[in-house]
Amino acid sequence: MATDQRPAPASTPVWGSQTTRLAVLDEYPIQTVGLATALAASDTIRVVLSATSSAALMEGLPEANADAVLIEPWTRSHDGLTTIETIVADYPGIVVIAMSRLWDNSHVARALEAGAAGYLSKSMNIADLPAMVRHVCDGGVIRPQHNGNAPAAAGLTAREREVLSMAARGRSNALIGDELFITAQTVKFHLSNAYRKLGVQNRTEAAHVAARLGICD
Repeated sequence: MATDQRPAPASTPVWGSQTTRLAVLDEYPIQTVGLATALAASDTIRVVLSATSSAALMEGLPEANADAVLIEPWTRSHDGLTTIETIVADYPGIVVIAMSRLWDNSHVARALEAGAAGYLSKSMNIADLPAMVRHVCDGGVIRPQHNGNAPAAAGLTAREREVLSMAARGRSNALIGDELFITAQTVKFHLSNAYRKLGVQNRTEAAHVAARLGICD
């Protein structure tokens, strides 16, 4: 995947330590229940609404006080894109993230044009979802690259990816600094930024998530 930046919604809070309140829409109950169950252990995401139809989602959204909506755009009722457009128009403070098994450029482009801030694959590891949701809520845009198969880069700069990749291979900050001709403090700065963007707390967690997302070599 590639990432861009978009202006954060006016009502978007600071995400550093706050739990993201997530609403989920998928026409298959096994998907919504499974997602809620898988995320129950997360300390960064709380599922506050699970809906199997656009009507149910829109009915429950005013009371859910959601920060973000994870939505399957391609439903049998063919109203997923319209629902995205409605949420974006009526709830500008809510971040909409599409999540689907359909991964080609045409489907992705249509969802993003409707107003989705990001597009995730249902084949992604559920353990990576909190970091991806946090990144989008922080103002990042996650979308596939043109090959349609590459994973997310989570908004990391080229230097942050380079430093994180070296750290994942076991190099110390001092060694990384020597190889890149920067100070160890600068290395620490880049790693801290990478941790924040990935929604992790330390080098081990960052390397784990980055490897799964294909960020590190």
